[in-house]
Amino acid sequence: HTGGVNSVSFSPDGETLASGSWDGTVRLWGVNTGRHLRTLTGHTGGVNSVSFSPDGETLASGSWDGTVRLWDVNTGRHLRTLTGHTERVKSVSFSPDGETLASGSWDGTVCLWGVNTGTHIQTLTGHTGGINSVSFSPDGETLASGSWDVTVRLWDVDTGRHLRTLTGHTGDVLSVSFSPDGETLASASWDGTVRLWGMNTGRHLRTLTGHTDGVVSVSFSPDGETLASGSWDVTVRLWDVDTGRHLRTLTGHTWYVLSVSFSPDGETLASGSDDGTVRLWDVNTGRHIRTLTGHTDGVFSVAFSPDGETLASGSDDGTVLLWDLDPIPTQLPEDVNDDGIVNIVDLTFVASNFGKIGQNAADVNGDGVVNIIDLTLVAAAFGNTAAAPFVWNSNSGTDLKRTDVAAWLKQARKLNLTDPAFQRGLLILEHLLATLTPKETALLSNYPNPFNPETWIPYQLATPADVSISIYTAAGQLVRKLDLGHQTVGIYESRSRAAYWNGRNTLGEPVASGVYFYTLTAGDFTATRKMLIRK
Repeated sequence: HTGGVNSVSFSPDGETLASGSWDGTVRLWGVNTGRHLRTLTGHTGGVNSVSFSPDGETLASGSWDGTVRLWDVNTGRHLRTLTGHTERVKSVSFSPDGETLASGSWDGTVCLWGVNTGTHIQTLTGHTGGINSVSFSPDGETLASGSWDVTVRLWDVDTGRHLRTLTGHTGDVLSVSFSPDGETLASASWDGTVRLWGMNTGRHLRTLTGHTDGVVSVSFSPDGETLASGSWDVTVRLWDVDTGRHLRTLTGHTWYVLSVSFSPDGETLASGSDDGTVRLWDVNTGRHIRTLTGHTDGVFSVAFSPDGETLASGSDDGTVLLWDLDPIPTQLPEDVNDDGIVNIVDLTFVASNFGKIGQNAADVNGDGVVNIIDLTLVAAAFGNTAAAPFVWNSNSGTDLKRTDVAAWLKQARKLNLTDPAFQRGLLILEHLLATLTPKETALLSNYPNPFNPETWIPYQLATPADVSISIYTAAGQLVRKLDLGHQTVGIYESRSRAAYWNGRNTLGEPVASGVYFYTLTAGDFTATRKMLIRK
């Protein structure tokens, strides 16, 4: 893929994975081999959602181009295009019998389609804002839709009749999910809460509070007894569905939690984050099992295969990664932070302990002092574990600077050691320095986008320059200028290095919702991009 991956979904037999991307394509992959089977092209906008039919024969894709496409999974042949929405299609879902497809759009409507014929059955109207999520009940008789208008609506699938509106949220409803027995619905909202609803009555059962920012994703355990919620407050929370009691909070991610999913046996929870990592947790104890690294941008989707042996993760870096969930590998001395992998976090941990004497996890070679040899040995171990090829993730919370890496490399070269492991460490440091040295100056996409009320504006500099960022309204009026001073060559993407805007003008007043433009000026270089504030 050449654009961010918004959605991944396994076929019912677990042998095929589908991924939908901002590059406008859907890709099918062989799970056992990792081989790319075929690319499905035809959409003229990014793909937001993909879903397999229950028999695994048909794939549906919903796109920013406002259409839904149906595909033959075995051949990749385009079966038909479903048109009628006037805005991007955000969510698609098959009914349990596979005969009906629901699509939710930012035009505020839900459409029901006959899968075998492609006929438009009916349009469900009533929401006054875009649809973020649609979900069928397990018996296929009820459809739930969550919207910007801060409501959940329930619909009779056979007749299209509006059954009831569930109100109480005070922010956009981002995710809706039925319990396995179909008796409870969970809804997650920007207001920072999760609400549980009784499906027989539509009665609000309870509100789960504790998150301090918007809740993006909810997922029921297979037995329906536990609910997981992932939030922009950088945490995952587990809840007792029957009582609403908060069981535990899972912490460790360094940026927004965007997706949560239970394993088929309910023993493990996966969480995907904007920090570029996937974390696995023991559901019964809340213990962090391991961190899966390899993505270079936020992880928007995580899903287990039906047998629970494979995990798929889809990222804004344009890739889908498949993970073999074997037992945790034996601890390596280079894994200084003891998270099951050797990566850039271990490297910076060693660097932060330079010069310390005595027992220290950062003393990799055990000579009693933390120095450049320990750092180079950690670099040499990159990729030696099952989970981690070499990667530097700018959103990982590790503020890695080009000047630091250059200094480490200079120190290491002075040692003139010929040990193969040490030489491999030198090569990794050289590669890392090249990664941190941009070939050209560039202004990157702000994150998050849309946002409320704050955002970060990343950029990279190929030459030193005096840097500023100017923010304008859609009409061209200057709102705020951020003078960042003289900056050296490097990548300014992490939260601690990117430009920060709190959504206020020069007078300190919050600006209104809408489209804004931001312009980077770095020496003779200028570039402009668009961003959206939604309140």
